[in-house]
This record gives sequence, structure tokens and C-alpha cells, in this order.
Amino acid sequence: MNKTAISVVGIIIILLIGWYVFAEKGMIPGMSDDKPITIGFIGPLTGDAVSYGEPISNSIRLAVDEVNEDGGINGRMLEVVYEDGKCTGKEAVNAAQKLVNVDKVNVIIGGVCSGEALAILPLTEPAKVLVLSPSASSPDLTGAGEYFFRNNPSDDSGGSFLADIVLKDHKKVAVISENTDYAQALRGVFTESFTAGGGEVVADESFAPETKDFRSILTKVKAAAPDAIFINPQTEDAGGIIGKQIKELDIEGQLYGSNILSGAKAVEIGGDNIEGLLLFDSPGLNPNNRKAAAFLDNYQEQYGDLSIEFYLGAAYDAVHILAKGMKKVGTDSDALRDYIDTMTRYSGVIGAYSFDDNGDLTGIDHVLKKIEEGKPVTVE
Repeated sequence: MNKTAISVVGIIIILLIGWYVFAEKGMIPGMSDDKPITIGFIGPLTGDAVSYGEPISNSIRLAVDEVNEDGGINGRMLEVVYEDGKCTGKEAVNAAQKLVNVDKVNVIIGGVCSGEALAILPLTEPAKVLVLSPSASSPDLTGAGEYFFRNNPSDDSGGSFLADIVLKDHKKVAVISENTDYAQALRGVFTESFTAGGGEVVADESFAPETKDFRSILTKVKAAAPDAIFINPQTEDAGGIIGKQIKELDIEGQLYGSNILSGAKAVEIGGDNIEGLLLFDSPGLNPNNRKAAAFLDNYQEQYGDLSIEFYLGAAYDAVHILAKGMKKVGTDSDALRDYIDTMTRYSGVIGAYSFDDNGDLTGIDHVLKKIEEGKPVTVE
């Protein structure tokens, strides 16, 4: 081959490389990658926990529609594959295996339940799949993975916060917890903080998921004569039923609860029986926050009633955080992880916040709320 032929071949190679690079960046008309960007969702779409799983998925749909109406991710539409984790580790793992191995996603919003999130991390971490949860709050998730983040406060702070509140007025407490990862982790934090502060746990009862009749354990609680009762379920149904049956058995004592008791289903089932119940919760969405006000209006217009609005707002924020990151650094999970990890402040529906070195939310704390006239109201 003579020098002229070699030069021509070299020029062709250079042109081909340049064409490929520009095509990948979408700089050659008609050659940009316009395939949708697919991410996953894992949460309870059936079962008792559907009362907050389905509204959370609706918030994600609302945010995805907004992203796509605004041009998507640099021209590419955003799509979500929704999988039912049923608030159990086993079903969540099945869902994650499909999303990772079949759908080939590298981002998952969820798990909605702590048990779902804890169960999927051994699968998603080695696969370098970024997981962002709007609601999983177990203390066991702190620092649980390099690719795990949550924009919902940990129950490590919530449990100790409630223990301090209870200790102000009561020294003997009964704790009633569902036998799930979330509730048992919260139980551990609360009881440790309460006893360290000089309180006594006079009854510590757990119940299996799907339980509907709590009279046997409530009889033990009544015999222990507590000053206060901490109702600690995984689902709104269980929380409302426990509150109702406590009153039916004439058990004395101030009622306390986790944020699950602020849900519309819990309040509906509990009715007047849980009036005055005090609970720790994430703050409500600030009506002075224009993003929050617009979100609430849009959600109610499309889907109707709200339930545990902080979860809904956090799910909505999660989509927009991911979309903003993808527009800036692309869809690679390592790049997205670094983007979220170094994000100094995100002004979203739930407020202004960022993430610490453990992937936990920082900038938003728990507040005390009280059930008044069937609604959770913040106690100043």
C-alpha cells in the first residue's frame, strides 16, 4: 500500500470516529439516541400497604408526565416499569430481579417499604443499580449501600424524637409493633431511647402481618396498666383497628403512633377512637412553597384525595432529582450516584434538602402531630 492510500485510509478512520462520537452526542441530525430512558419502581401495589403504595406510584406518574411534557431527558422520554413489591422482602426481590435482569434498568425508585428496600440492596448494589426511596425509613438502611439514597427521614431520629415526647408526661409505656423490618427497627430505637431516659416499657407486644383481631395482646397491655401506648404498625389498616379495639376494651392511656397513623385509611378506620393521638411525622408540605402548592393541586385534580402527603411529595421530588441529574451527567449509575451525593441543596416539594455520606436525607426533621377532627395537625 502506498503513502497516498495509507493517508486516505487514515482520513476515513478519523472521519468514522468523529461521526460516531457526534452521533452518540446527538449532534448529527437524525442520528441521536431517541429511545426512552427506562427506570424501575418497586412498591406495594396490592395488599394492605397499597393505601400508600398506590398514591406514591401516582405521584411518580405525575412527575414523569411533567418531565416528558417539558421535552424529556435531552429529548428522550422517561418511562417507568412499575413492579409490585407487596411490602415484603420476597416479592421485592422478585421485582428487582425482573427490573435488573430483564428490563435492564440502572435506576429504581423504591422500595416504598423498608423491608422491600433492605431486601433488594444485596441484588442492586453489585449490579450498580441506583436506588432512591421516598419512604423507606428503617435505621438499618443508613449506610446500607453505595448506590442507595432516601429523601425521607430515618426512624433513628423519629423513634428517639417520639420517646423524648412521651417521657415528658409518662414513665410507663406499652409498645405494640407489627413483626416487619420497619416496625421492629422503629421499636428498637424507641424502646432504647425511652428506657435510657428513665422510662419503663411495661408491655412489649408484636403481631404478625395480616392480623385483624388484636384483643389477645391488648388484654395483656391492659393488665400491664401503662400510662401511654405506642401503636407501631406497618400498615394503616392495622393502626386504625388497634386504636379502635383499644377503646372497645376500655384501656386507659394516652395514644402515640408513628407517621403511619396519619394516613387517611388509618384515620378512617380509627375514627373517634384515635382522636387526640400524638404521632411523629415528617412535616407537611408548606403551602407557602409554590412547588408544593402546585403539586398538591395537580395531584388532587388527577387522583383525588391525598394520603401521607410527605411520601407523595418525596416520590415526586425523586423523579425530578433523577431527571435533573440525567440531563446534566447522563444515565450512568456511577455518574448519577456522584451527582446526588454531591448535591448541596435541592429545593423541592418537601422542602430544601440534600443527602449525607450515608445516603440519608439531611435538612428536614420530624415534627409532632395530633389527630384532631380526623386530620393530622402539627403541634407547635
